[in-house]
Amino acid sequence: MSLVLAAPAASGQVPAGGARLSYTRGPGAEGCPEEQALRDVVAAQLGGIDPFVGGGGGRRVEVAVGRKGRHFLGEIALFDSDGRRLGGQELTGAACGALMEDVGTALAIVLRPVRSARGPSPSPPAPSPPAPGEAATAPEPPETASPGGAPAGPPRAPAAGPLPPCQPAAPAGPGERRGPSPAWPRLQVGAGALISEGVAPAPAVGFSGFVGARWEAFSLSLEGRVDLPVATEQYRGRLYGVSRGGVSVVPCGHVAWFSGCGLVTAGRVRHFRMVNALGEALSPYAGLGLRGGVEVPLSYSLAARLTGELVANLVRPELRLPGGALWSAAETSRAGALHLVASF
Repeated sequence: MSLVLAAPAASGQVPAGGARLSYTRGPGAEGCPEEQALRDVVAAQLGGIDPFVGGGGGRRVEVAVGRKGRHFLGEIALFDSDGRRLGGQELTGAACGALMEDVGTALAIVLRPVRSARGPSPSPPAPSPPAPGEAATAPEPPETASPGGAPAGPPRAPAAGPLPPCQPAAPAGPGERRGPSPAWPRLQVGAGALISEGVAPAPAVGFSGFVGARWEAFSLSLEGRVDLPVATEQYRGRLYGVSRGGVSVVPCGHVAWFSGCGLVTAGRVRHFRMVNALGEALSPYAGLGLRGGVEVPLSYSLAARLTGELVANLVRPELRLPGGALWSAAETSRAGALHLVASF
């Protein structure tokens, strides 16, 4: 049950002394605003009244702020005077200051009845007694005719009834700021440069790009890569080039800034003469591997990712020329890459 849904059930138990606030900042959230900043946000939503002043007994509110992956997490819990939990809510945000605004708004919605419980509205002053010598009787009000024509007497004031209970404000509309739901993935695209060895005759420089989906602790990407040609040793006065192109499926697990991935890759290796491209050939290759990396956030939607991988080459391409094989891929290959990653 969310904190907003718990407010109507708790409105009948609002103590006149307000509520007590317990505010903590967990690991990774030490730079978040202090407790007074949160109290100021709530007071601003309640017309300048701080509901946590003088709340020695009655309801208790616990707010805990910490890190969850690349986002900040705010956890709110509401308890009654007997310590029973009335409700709770979790909010996320990319910036801690914006998260405090959301937490303060949520608390103001629930604690709004506290303002009405501080005491009844002042009654109007009683009329002063008549001065000596003046008539003690008030002038009679004009009579009104009843439907039958008989005088109906002075009009009666409506009977005073109890005031309607103070209702909590409506929940936040869809246009207000909220953190992304962890149940829905974010689209990620990235591009960058890499250097690899083990497939070409020498270390090769290449480029790669990917598109995928990212949850809080899991991602799945489809990658494409192209390596620039690398020259083999001279054979009968001629140079031959080797280049690679392929695709990979990469599932990854994520913990904070770090990731560990599996790798399934396949493609083709191109062999050709460096001076004359006639006689070029294509050889298939495939491999399975592991990848590790670290992703450093640059902003809410942009990050730099540094990765390293080791791949077992299951299908090893080779270049055969008259007189024997000139080159063949190694049993394993390695690569390091730097990508710029955008999330939507």
